[in-house]
Amino acid sequence: MKILGISCGRKMGNTEILVKEALMGAEEMGAEVELVRLQDLNLKPCTGCNACVVSLFEKGGSGDCIIKNDDFKFIDEKILECDGIIIGSPIYEKSPSGQLKILNDRMGPSHDMAMRMIAKKIREEKNITTGIGPDERSFKIRAASLIAVGGSEWDNLALPMLHLFTLSMQMEVVDKMLVNWVALPGMVALKDDALERARKSGLHVAETLMKPIEEAKYIGEEGMCPLCHSKLIEVRNDDNNYPTVCGICGVKGTLNVVDGKVKFEVKEEDKAHSHIRLSGKFEHCDELKNVSLKPAPNVHELPQRLEKYKNYLTYSKPVL
Repeated sequence: MKILGISCGRKMGNTEILVKEALMGAEEMGAEVELVRLQDLNLKPCTGCNACVVSLFEKGGSGDCIIKNDDFKFIDEKILECDGIIIGSPIYEKSPSGQLKILNDRMGPSHDMAMRMIAKKIREEKNITTGIGPDERSFKIRAASLIAVGGSEWDNLALPMLHLFTLSMQMEVVDKMLVNWVALPGMVALKDDALERARKSGLHVAETLMKPIEEAKYIGEEGMCPLCHSKLIEVRNDDNNYPTVCGICGVKGTLNVVDGKVKFEVKEEDKAHSHIRLSGKFEHCDELKNVSLKPAPNVHELPQRLEKYKNYLTYSKPVL
């Protein structure tokens, strides 16, 4: 059992301390632990080239990113090797570190379990034996714990965006932890309750991995969404049947007030459309193939239409 800690904060900062405390808890349960600090890595941003999607959908390929000469392959290998993940980030402007967003983008479509399953099926159906298909380690369900650390209650997007990191690889989020009012470096080491809570989180990830993943239990604070426990609910008044949707897992439902408390209610039959379930991911894949990745009927007009923009303005750049 191997558990990887990913810290998106500064060296020996509050985030790293809590991630290390959680790893100590996991180690106490017999887990092999390892720590990666994102600030030590050079990660280039995604360019939106769609090469990973084309590789998976059209060629039954590996979906590997074509961006080279950075440290993505390093962190990718660490994630594929592990059985569980504890990821923590400081909160900047209500959300996690920008480096985490870069990692999220690079691991989006390329690591989506449904897309990799489709690629594997393509290889089997077409009897493709050349080239490299999806890494078999992609299909392992990992347990994950999320830790967000802030200096105040400006934290609305922190845990939701940390949760996004787990979506593509179908990780089972078994805990979420938010620690606030620790703006100064290292101060969380004086908060025994936060340290104890972090250790409990690491213990729980390790305990989860000792059982079938179907028996995984979530121990964090209950959110609004019954599936992903997010508090981030978007109101869409243009749909009378489903006026609200979870901002993380995309499940649709209704908001109601019960005993003075707001409830986000989801019908049982609608849960299959959630983005944290493979059924919902396959629906998304169908949308991509049949809508956004399908050439328009007038695609032959595209070269002429693009001429309008090719020479419009020059890019402003720093003077070297």
